[in-house]
Amino acid sequence: MHEPRSHKVRKILQLEGRAAAWRARYEGTLARIAPARHRSEQFRQQAVAVKVTLTPRELAQLRRARSGV
Repeated sequence: MHEPRSHKVRKILQLEGRAAAWRARYEGTLARIAPARHRSEQFRQQAVAVKVTLTPRELAQLRRARSGV
């Protein structure tokens, strides 16, 4: 016959179930944001590709723009 589960065993099973649900939600969110992350990385790489072609004067302008001057 089945013996009743102790409070600790029930608590562990409950926590494991909640952890699995949160993990599924987390993985679903990652799948939705992956394309945006990929696109942001493409933009960053494009910026780096343009940056290496800057003249010293343009590089100084970029630094000033980033510093807020």
